[in-house]
Amino acid sequence: MSKILIIDDEIMITSTLSTLIQIMLDYEVFTSNDPKELIESGLLDREKIDLVISDFIMPYMNGLDLLSLIKEKQPHIVPILLTGYSDKESAIKSINDLGLYYYLEKPWDNNELIKVIENGIEKSKLEKELKQKLVIIEKKNNEITRLYDLLRRDYDKEMDNVLEFVISLSNLVEAKDAYTENHTRRVADLAISLGKHMLLSKEQLKNIELGAIIHDIGKVSTPEAILNKPGRLTTEEFEVMKDHPEAGARIIKPITALQKSADMVLSHHEKLDGSGYPNGLKASEIDIETRIITVADIFDALYTDRPYRKGMTLEQSMAILDSDASAGKLDIKLVEILHEMIASGELKKIYHEDEI
Repeated sequence: MSKILIIDDEIMITSTLSTLIQIMLDYEVFTSNDPKELIESGLLDREKIDLVISDFIMPYMNGLDLLSLIKEKQPHIVPILLTGYSDKESAIKSINDLGLYYYLEKPWDNNELIKVIENGIEKSKLEKELKQKLVIIEKKNNEITRLYDLLRRDYDKEMDNVLEFVISLSNLVEAKDAYTENHTRRVADLAISLGKHMLLSKEQLKNIELGAIIHDIGKVSTPEAILNKPGRLTTEEFEVMKDHPEAGARIIKPITALQKSADMVLSHHEKLDGSGYPNGLKASEIDIETRIITVADIFDALYTDRPYRKGMTLEQSMAILDSDASAGKLDIKLVEILHEMIASGELKKIYHEDEI
């Protein structure tokens, strides 16, 4: 049952209002004719009041001050002020200052009064329900956060296991391809640095690392005679070599945790102008992670020793990258970042060189 408090220094008014409300609304009603006595009675500490109706002009304390004090004790109470015409301006001002729900002028209309009280009680109920729902939502959010933290720890642990597995796969290729030895780790380190400069997320950087380490996994299906041929490949041999992205993607695709990496493995030889392989992807069809691995892979292939030639100089390597970027084959922003990494000395740390 809803509880209403009526305060007025005239007993006739509190009695009349109390009787009217109990007959018309069947609410529990408390009355007081003295603000000081009300405060000292402890009623506001014992009872949870839904709505309070207070006179404006009373001894010891006016209605606005009393309602303010009551709201401090019971913040969710609905306050209504009874006021004479001369006090109307103060009542209107208190709507904003005090959060007054309504004010009624004496003499009041009984029908209006009952309607105001009904609406005020409904407002109180809705606020209580909302508060309860917010508490439930907060509890659910806390539980979701707790579960997310648990899942995140499990995910991080699983990704560490995946990384170990990926490194094992990479070692299979390195055991077969002399060139690949350390190539994948350098490409991964370079790609991660490029990704950080591009302000990629932690998850994106992890995907880049995994994708870079296994980007050449498909070479396990390439004949060793082609992989380790000391001279340039023939057209036919190069066509066989070009099968390794698709072969790698087929190997990785069944592993759920490596789905994103599988896309990078498949597309790391694609070019922005559509001249790459195996699918001739263009521009927006190639995501930023794959673009990064492509640039890192090409730089390392140019700058380090190959079976058929010594590594190019830094200037020669960057000249080729600049040319491809200008021709729309590579992401020009990534090539610019690579220049910045050279100038800052960041690249030489990746390649463990005293001078670069």
